[in-house]
Amino acid sequence: MKDMPELWEISYDEKAVPIFDGYVHDYKMGEAIALPGFLNPRRTLLDEPLDDFFFDQGYANAMGASRRADGSGRGQVVNLDVRRKIADLDIPGMPHLGSGITFERGGRTLMATPNLKQGVISVIDMKSWQTIKQIPTLGPGFFMRSHENSRYAWVDSMMSPNKDTLQVIDKITLEKVAELKPEPGKTLAHIEFTRDGKYALASLWELDGAIIVFDAQTLKEVKRIPASKPVGKYNLYNKINRSEGTSH
Repeated sequence: MKDMPELWEISYDEKAVPIFDGYVHDYKMGEAIALPGFLNPRRTLLDEPLDDFFFDQGYANAMGASRRADGSGRGQVVNLDVRRKIADLDIPGMPHLGSGITFERGGRTLMATPNLKQGVISVIDMKSWQTIKQIPTLGPGFFMRSHENSRYAWVDSMMSPNKDTLQVIDKITLEKVAELKPEPGKTLAHIEFTRDGKYALASLWELDGAIIVFDAQTLKEVKRIPASKPVGKYNLYNKINRSEGTSH
């Protein structure tokens, strides 16, 4: 709830367990007035409002950010079982957790998020919840994508003078390895991967624009599909199968 310090979970399971919203003398005995679990909010009280979220692959934890305009807000990790904050996240500016990704590196699961206010990618260890690296980019970006079959993560800088350049990051070295600028001066943004991870699709966000298809391994352009100012592209298969390179 972006305007009040609460996180709500609403179950669409008709057999959801009852919700005890408030003090309870004995949960086992049900000594309180319960709400039906179906379609009623289970509330987690927070220290401050959050309005952007990212979930771990097991959906046990939600990472949230307050998106304060002055960049002073800190992210936090909320465990959805104990229903409280379990860690703070050291992520500057205005992180866009809603388009973050996860990936495996050296036996650890990492999460990476772009930033709407700063030219940086924050990389977070999802066991310690520590930020292990800030990867500099050409400017604030909106969208980040990868795929479990790809070594690379792609990010735009569409809120900056470098709006025409996609940047490619190696998920092993955590270094930027390429900058792609097929149409200088024109906005290129919002990467999405195909189901098999072989191709990355970018939006040339212009009236005479296109969907530009890149080979995800060689980083070479292979095709253009004409479109007038295309923006969001979302791979439903990758979403419902919880691809690690897609936000959830």
